Amino acid sequence: MQEFLATSERRAELYWWFATLFSAELSDEQIAEYDSYDVRSFLKSLSTLDPMRPAVTELNEAIARLLVRPDRARALTADFKALFLAAPAVQPYESAHLTVASLVRMQERLARLAIDVGAKYPQPVDHLGVELDLMGNLIIRAAEAASADQRERWLGEQEALLHTHLLAWFPLFEATCRAADPFGFYGASARLLGVFLTMDANYLSLVKPARSAD
Repeated sequence: MQEFLATSERRAELYWWFATLFSAELSDEQIAEYDSYDVRSFLKSLSTLDPMRPAVTELNEAIARLLVRPDRARALTADFKALFLAAPAVQPYESAHLTVASLVRMQERLARLAIDVGAKYPQPVDHLGVELDLMGNLIIRAAEAASADQRERWLGEQEALLHTHLLAWFPLFEATCRAADPFGFYGASARLLGVFLTMDANYLSLVKPARSAD
């Protein structure tokens, strides 16, 4: 059980980190943290996982360029706006890559779970950051479950969100983001997130073999 709790905390932190990364521009203070011992150690720990190693290497190279980039915060903000806010943009919305029904399904899912993300995210609820943030919250709910049945329920909710939403459209977003990002920071981040989502789906299939119905 202790291993499950530790893994859950680590998984939630990863989802929340990626949610922050793709939801808003990074300040210079946030960029500086990428040169800290904590972040370097964090990325080094990810690189010990064979499937993640090439993606972590690419992100580390992008971070190294970013840290010495002139006026780095302003330049990265320009990248963010050009990629995700300009027209045409790399749309970080599920419905932009699939259909508007994706947005409706996310609205229904949040209503059923009684989760309100409006105070934290002004974007529509099928935004990548919202879906990633929700995964982090579902992971913590499973970790804090009072019974095995409750834990099974929250693991099922995680698996449903991954397969019904994130894995259904993120590969399209990842490919578009990588092609449209000449500097490479967000493209490398998207690559790492794509690897993580696949690995996390495999993890859930081991801790909860039976797929939950949506």
